[in-house]
Parts: sequence; C-alpha cells; structure tokens
Amino acid sequence: GIAVTVFAIVLTIGLVGLQRYVARRTGSLAISADSMHYGSDLLLNIGVIIGLVLSGYYGIAIADPLIALLIAGWIGWSAIRIFRYALDQIMDRELPEEDRETLRDIALSHSEVHAIHDVRSRLSGITPFIQLHVEMDPNLPLHRAHEIADEVEEEVKAAFPGAEVIIHQDPVGFEKDPAFPD
Repeated sequence: GIAVTVFAIVLTIGLVGLQRYVARRTGSLAISADSMHYGSDLLLNIGVIIGLVLSGYYGIAIADPLIALLIAGWIGWSAIRIFRYALDQIMDRELPEEDRETLRDIALSHSEVHAIHDVRSRLSGITPFIQLHVEMDPNLPLHRAHEIADEVEEEVKAAFPGAEVIIHQDPVGFEKDPAFPD
C-alpha cells in the first residue's frame, strides 16, 4: 500500500506544479481550484502514509483520525479561499489598497503630474479596469497634456498587464461645477 501511495504522491506533485504554473500564466480560477483539489489529494496521500506508519508500526491509533481532521480543515480553508476569490471576481471588487498605492506612485512619479483624484479600479475576471484623473499645469498645451497621460497610461499598463486604463486630464485645482454633478 505504501509504494502505491508514494507513486501517487510523485505523480500528484507533478500535476499540481503544472496546474499552478498554468493558473499563474492564465489567471484561471477553475485551474487554480483544480490545483487545490489535487493539493488536497496530495495531503491525503501523505496523511495515509503517516497514519499507516504511526498506527501500524507505533500503535498510535488516534493518529489516523487526527490526520483526517487536519486534512478536512485544510480542504475547508482552501474552499473558503476559492469562494472568496471567485466572489470578488463576480462582484467586480476594487483592486487591493497596495495596488491603488502603486497606481498613485506611478502617476505622481511623473514630474508634470501635480495631483491625482477620482481613482477607480475594479477587477472583472482577470482583467483590471483602472480610471483616474491627473492634474497638470493648466497652461500646458493640450498635445503635451495628452502625451503625459499616455506616458502614465503605459507605465500603469506595464505594472498591471492586461489592464484597461482610462486617464482623464484636469488642470491643477480644477473643481467640478456643482450644477453638473457626475
């Protein structure tokens, strides 16, 4: 029994490694979930060996149910992680705060961008959608303001591959007319 289990462990390690690689490259939640499923099988197989050794060779009968509880806990925790990640994708959740900080840092690193506001982001499936307003010198020629926005956009796209980015240019200190709210 142990030899067959060791063989299954070796095959499962290869499969889990391949699935995790593909999931990272594609962003596929289904492949990631399947990888967690096979990871559970991997833990189960390792648990079987440990349980057989501890109960069969050392007479520790409680080892098998304890290992089963640990594996069940890990499976439950993995299911909750997958559920939360899938729910975030379905609900178009905002990007995490650290990603929003990265957006701010990128935009404000450009010497001609004085401030940013109205930063909006969401993740739909594996595609980030990012919108922000950059404030620039009101005396900049329109052509130059557009070039700056394009430069910031390219830097954002480099930091967030596959992102859909919209950048609106405003003059520094621009305030919306209260008669025309969004």
